[in-house]
Amino acid sequence: ELGRLLGGRQVTIKARVGAGGTLHGAVTAADIAAALEADGINVDKRKIELAEPIHEIGPYDVPVRLSKDVVPVVKVNIVAES
Repeated sequence: ELGRLLGGRQVTIKARVGAGGTLHGAVTAADIAAALEADGINVDKRKIELAEPIHEIGPYDVPVRLSKDVVPVVKVNIVAES
């Protein structure tokens, strides 16, 4: 059921941005887990398969491995903090 909730889910994360669209710091699996939790979905950050932290604004497709065969993709949109 969690896989169905996550499939196609979109979350937006606001981050501080410097020159050229580069983030001050990075968006990590923990940040994505916190954004999902704010939407009412509790996911362990270790299940979020982020190859490396995100350093630029834009949309990203992030897989969440719930089990061997259940890997929904969450759309994460990184936007500049205003």
